[in-house]
Amino acid sequence: MMKSHSAIRSSAAKDATQRRLTSEILANQKQGQPVHHWPAIEKVDREEWEHGYRTVGQFMSTDLFTVSPDDLIDLAASVMDWRHIRHVPVEDQEGRLVGLVTHRGLLRMMVNSSSSNSKLTTVREIMVPDPVTVAPSTSSLEAMEMMRTNRVGCLPVVEGDQLVGIITSYDFLDATAKLFEQHLSTECHKTHTTASGA
Repeated sequence: MMKSHSAIRSSAAKDATQRRLTSEILANQKQGQPVHHWPAIEKVDREEWEHGYRTVGQFMSTDLFTVSPDDLIDLAASVMDWRHIRHVPVEDQEGRLVGLVTHRGLLRMMVNSSSSNSKLTTVREIMVPDPVTVAPSTSSLEAMEMMRTNRVGCLPVVEGDQLVGIITSYDFLDATAKLFEQHLSTECHKTHTTASGA
């Protein structure tokens, strides 16, 4: 399972990877083969891959680092630097999303403030309050359109009143690159097969 997961996780969404692993486990169990004889999975079929990117919840980031409104902005800046991210969600004590610190907001603050004042600035003072959000069930196409319409680089993902993930323009860029790669590799295979048969 670990070998299969490692082989396919870089080319498939988390949801598609888990679905394929589960289906292979069930199929192998029915055959009655010992576990150490099960073949490793090398790739996810195109249909499975595409299905894994239909909703935001299927490939949103869930490993989140958040800050609270009363934290110093230095903490948010350190999180961005450490995690190489451009957006940090702001939660209250109950885990509800109340704002978003953006890389652009940090740059604006640095331009408009002296270095001594900026070190005492709290997250509340520069966060984007009530950011545009989506639900895990929001379709990927709808989420992309919301980003374009609102001219934002990320969408916090909220279920009920709780923050459960975040989706960024880089996530969509990564998914698009994989789609191109999958499509082009399929087309090259078809061309090669046609040329070989001719």
